[in-house]
Amino acid sequence: MAEFNGSSTLSRSVAQLLETSEDPAAIAALLPGCEALHRTDAEHIEGRLATEVAGIPVTAAVSVRRTVEALADGAARLHLRLKVRPDIGGHAVVAAIIDLAPVASDASATDASWRASSELDPMLAVMAGQRVEEFLRASMQRLIEGLGAAR
Repeated sequence: MAEFNGSSTLSRSVAQLLETSEDPAAIAALLPGCEALHRTDAEHIEGRLATEVAGIPVTAAVSVRRTVEALADGAARLHLRLKVRPDIGGHAVVAAIIDLAPVASDASATDASWRASSELDPMLAVMAGQRVEEFLRASMQRLIEGLGAAR
């Protein structure tokens, strides 16, 4: 299991970020190689991706689970869980807790800080553990920071 943290000031309000995080098309555009996602229920979206991990072509099913907690003073906690199931078998998961707080001096900006961890099943860990974990870390960071740039 790998853990990572990050933070960024995003150029959108908390409400805009939460709205974008609920849009399957916006999420698909932020995941490398993902052409489309569709909603399966209020918390889940699913689809497929075709990408490269360390130069190796990978096709996989992908699912995203999203939940939100309202916090005090207009802040929110966004939970994102990304699960990738490569066609060769196995699965990899990265889960992030993202705290979103309005910037006091700019109502259209949000301070985001996150902590995340990834987990691979034993088969993927043996085959390409470090490369897959780096892919997951980069994908989650791109997803979080991309929410601030999506329109």
